[in-house]
Amino acid sequence: MVLQRVTAGFLLLIGLLAMAATRAFPFLDDLSEPAETAVAIAGAAFLLAGVWLWLRKPADRSPAAGDGERP
Repeated sequence: MVLQRVTAGFLLLIGLLAMAATRAFPFLDDLSEPAETAVAIAGAAFLLAGVWLWLRKPADRSPAAGDGERP
């Protein structure tokens, strides 16, 4: 669960940086329009993947794991 949240946080950070880069940083003005679009799409994909990982429920453990719960 912790690894999942760390990975989700990392993906969210990358996505937010990519989305901010499309608006705030002047070095992207030198890129072509398709390249800027690719950065924005990649940023959105990273954000969606981060949100999906953050909200995903952990995998169910089998009763043989000894956690005392019954399905």
